Amino acid sequence: MSADIERGITDFVSRILLRYFRNAVALRVSRPQIESAEDFDLLKLHWAVSEPVRDLLTHVSAHPHELQSVLEMRRQIDVARVRGRVDARATVIQRLLTGHPTLTVFYEPIRSFNSGAHHVLIWVLEQAWHLVLRFESLLPVTASYLPRVEETASALEKIRRFDMIHQATKEIVLSRRPGPAALKEASRSRRQIYLHAYRAYRALEDIEAGNQDALSRLLNDTLFGPIPVWQRFELAVGLGVAQAISEALGSPIKLGFLCASNCAPMARVSSYAVYWQSRTDAYAPPVPEPSEAIAQAILTQYTLAIGSDRPDIVVTDERTGDVVALFEVKYFAGEENDGSDALRAAVYQLVRYARCYRTPRNIDELLDRSVIALIRKNTEWIPETKPFGVPWILDFDDISRRKIKSWAQTLVSTTSP
Repeated sequence: MSADIERGITDFVSRILLRYFRNAVALRVSRPQIESAEDFDLLKLHWAVSEPVRDLLTHVSAHPHELQSVLEMRRQIDVARVRGRVDARATVIQRLLTGHPTLTVFYEPIRSFNSGAHHVLIWVLEQAWHLVLRFESLLPVTASYLPRVEETASALEKIRRFDMIHQATKEIVLSRRPGPAALKEASRSRRQIYLHAYRAYRALEDIEAGNQDALSRLLNDTLFGPIPVWQRFELAVGLGVAQAISEALGSPIKLGFLCASNCAPMARVSSYAVYWQSRTDAYAPPVPEPSEAIAQAILTQYTLAIGSDRPDIVVTDERTGDVVALFEVKYFAGEENDGSDALRAAVYQLVRYARCYRTPRNIDELLDRSVIALIRKNTEWIPETKPFGVPWILDFDDISRRKIKSWAQTLVSTTSP
């Protein structure tokens, strides 16, 4: 059961993992949930470092002689005009067959790379080159994607130095894709270089078409994300929050990149911003309670840092700069664990975090819109009518199936002007 939940979390949070540009590990997905045009732009970056493109680059690097044969001269037949090396034997045969005394067979140097299988090969190489450069420009030095991107960029740069490729890239127009005839020619070619180019091109087409099997193959090959499942669950909650607010407002989501610093929101919807593991600028340390003051004094004697409060998910209203909701996220495994201990800990943490953004007099207003997100919940914990000042309790099922919309509607109705 826990393995199924983990896969479900990873599938649900695929859109965020595409933007997770931090130190990470490879992850596997089953049915990734990709939704917007912005996601497909990022998927194309992943395609540029995917297995079909890598196979093409490896083959070209290992068999550079095939590049020479790819751009060979084309056999032509003309009358009284020769634009290349004459094929004397073929010329004699053609003249005997046709009775035409000036008919000539020759091989003309072809310098156009915008037709036939040439077009497929050069288009794939040039498209991958542009995408890899863009991918590299987005990544911080700590991103786990960076080594593969740099390796692909280096291989492409080496290939683009070949004279025939260098000349071809000057003529190629990326907005003019290879046509059906060129793709058919490449797919039926006996040369592996064309076949690899064709497979890479078709992989890109399947990704752009939203083919689920193609998306799964791509992401299982290229996707990185945080190894602890509890971190992925926090990201899933953040995405679910943004989706719920988006539906409540009828406004689109703008997802952000997760880099080394969490100072930027992971998502924006209208004036609402969703932060992950960030205190935000609205944070103010609360006055310590007596027991907290004693603990802080002891830590000071040990020369240890006191530590800092950092909610899992913070929702702000950027019009006012106020924090309008807090989320404490708890992941726990094992069927024997009913989550009651996690719930108790979450209540204490959420109350403490709320003190960082509200005075004791109006803390109930923030807690009333805040949420404890558990991997699973016991319905016996939920009062029939939620009292004011008591946080919501939601679980992964509520978030993944959009049952969080009631919370979002309450948030919007109580904070919108």
